[in-house]
Amino acid sequence: MEKKKENIILIGLVVLVVLALAWTVYSAFYGADYKKAISAENKEDICTAPKGYTQEQWNEHMGHHPDRYKECLT
Repeated sequence: MEKKKENIILIGLVVLVVLALAWTVYSAFYGADYKKAISAENKEDICTAPKGYTQEQWNEHMGHHPDRYKECLT
């Protein structure tokens, strides 16, 4: 019984470590893309693709943020 409890604790710790690692990797890649997009955004017309993006790429990006680009997605 004691061995089973130790195994459950060990599995739980491994799962937590894997989740933390996945979150870190996801945040590093997604965060960089988001910051790049925001800094490149045309402040006068946020619906038009900024430099470094095609309009198709920009439309896809805006689709991930419907609250921010609601007027562009109609």
